[in-house]
Amino acid sequence: MEQHITDLSTAAKELYDQGLYQKALDQYEEIVSVGVKDTELYYNIGNCYVRLGEYGEAKLYFERALVFDPSNTDAIHNLDWINLRLADALIEPSQELIEWLSELFRGTLSEQEWVILGSIVLLSSSLLLLWKRLSNRNINWRIPFSTTLIGIILLTAGAISHPKNTKCIVVEPNSYGYSEPSVGGKRIILLSEGSAGKITRTQEGWSLIAIGDGRSAWFESRQWKRVYPEYQIK
Repeated sequence: MEQHITDLSTAAKELYDQGLYQKALDQYEEIVSVGVKDTELYYNIGNCYVRLGEYGEAKLYFERALVFDPSNTDAIHNLDWINLRLADALIEPSQELIEWLSELFRGTLSEQEWVILGSIVLLSSSLLLLWKRLSNRNINWRIPFSTTLIGIILLTAGAISHPKNTKCIVVEPNSYGYSEPSVGGKRIILLSEGSAGKITRTQEGWSLIAIGDGRSAWFESRQWKRVYPEYQIK
């Protein structure tokens, strides 16, 4: 499997360098289809969409690249470049505190690294208590207490670092927002490609989306794509 993914990635890069952007995109999307989630992969897909002139999709994939590595400077630069060209897109939705913390922690260590570090500290605390019991050594209780507390904090940081992104992007040229989840409802807003919002509810092919200016409307889900679809919206 790893060799197959490497071959696909190499082929995609060669096609991209030859200016065959759609074919390169097809190769990258085949990698995605086998479950690979990687900041560089999403960054490369974003570049393909830029070359194809599909800025909504390009923005989506640069955002996805940053979910997995908030410090990806190339993705940050290209996302800024895209946003400058999406003149009709509305103001970005504000970032909630838990999302900011998640991004901050993820930019320091990966979720798995936080968990491993916390587990090691907790294991050390347990071994220290066991050694104290078996050897009858007089160890200050503050030491195992402190290491246990640090371990719990590290595990909590790992839990918080798991992406909590509810942002979604318009990937169609335009998307109408309705007063209710039906085309029979009143049209109350029109958004252009690349506009962003946050999904608050879903209902049979429709999504209630809050946008950056404080308004909310029902949009057809097929016209939008979530930056991190794995995150479950309650």
